[in-house]
Amino acid sequence: MLITDGELAVKAAQAGAAVVRAMYGAPLTRIQKSAGDFATAADIEAENMILDVLRTARPDDGVTGEESGRTGSGGAERMWLVDPLCGTLNYAARNMLVAVNVALRVGSDIAVAASADPFADDVFWTDGDHAYVRRDGLDEKLAPSPDSRLVEPPCWN
Repeated sequence: MLITDGELAVKAAQAGAAVVRAMYGAPLTRIQKSAGDFATAADIEAENMILDVLRTARPDDGVTGEESGRTGSGGAERMWLVDPLCGTLNYAARNMLVAVNVALRVGSDIAVAASADPFADDVFWTDGDHAYVRRDGLDEKLAPSPDSRLVEPPCWN
């Protein structure tokens, strides 16, 4: 059964979030990337899990991971973008304000995207047409309104 790109983004983000959640609070090795920027073992393991999910389902797509760089076909029209632990500094300081982000760029457009909160177990995602939040395996469609506190994009005409 072929999984949709939106479902794949959600599945990959959830897989990374499970790693981030499982490693939270444990002593973590820091890998220095540049002055003032580092990754942790959780970043690396979460990215590896996400890459495994994506490569299994879409072996011909390219991937750009924050930690591993670009892999797969260099000229791929479809490129997955992965930030396995957005908020590494927060995470290392044992602050739970983090996210796991996965998106698919087709050409110059973002086709689908998912952002998982490892601790609330929510995934905010879009199929490119609509926005949703997945909680307990159920999707709730999101729409801008005073109640949702979502902001409707301005009209640029």
